[in-house]
Amino acid sequence: MTPAALLAAAAELRTRRWNSAPAAVEPAPAPAPEAVDDKPVEQRFAEFMVAMNAQDWNGAQQQLDALRKRLPPQAAGLLRAQAWFDLQRGELDSARQGYQQLLERLPGDEEAAINLASVLSRQGQGEAARQVLLQAVQIRPDAPRLRD
Repeated sequence: MTPAALLAAAAELRTRRWNSAPAAVEPAPAPAPEAVDDKPVEQRFAEFMVAMNAQDWNGAQQQLDALRKRLPPQAAGLLRAQAWFDLQRGELDSARQGYQQLLERLPGDEEAAINLASVLSRQGQGEAARQVLLQAVQIRPDAPRLRD
């Protein structure tokens, strides 16, 4: 090809590029809307309890995940459910932290105190377990389960 022919071909390509309509750009598909969780929180907790009693850890985790999306992180019910889940699965450090947080929010809570004492005892911290129960009894001397 001669230099004149190359220049003519290049000019023709430029002309086509400038005169042709731009290729249609398809818009990106819109993300699917996130499903709205319309189950009442009470139903979520009930389904969590059923899953826990059946030792259906995946089902219980799904309910906890759904509850986490709907409740504030420091909600007492959520803390209690997560701590119990951790305790039942043998995740003692996580259970201990959960029950400690719960007792910070609800000092003297019978269930949290008993479960925290149980965790501490399992971890070889018998004196710490005893102190947790003594503190709870001082706060709630009328709690029968704490005195047994």
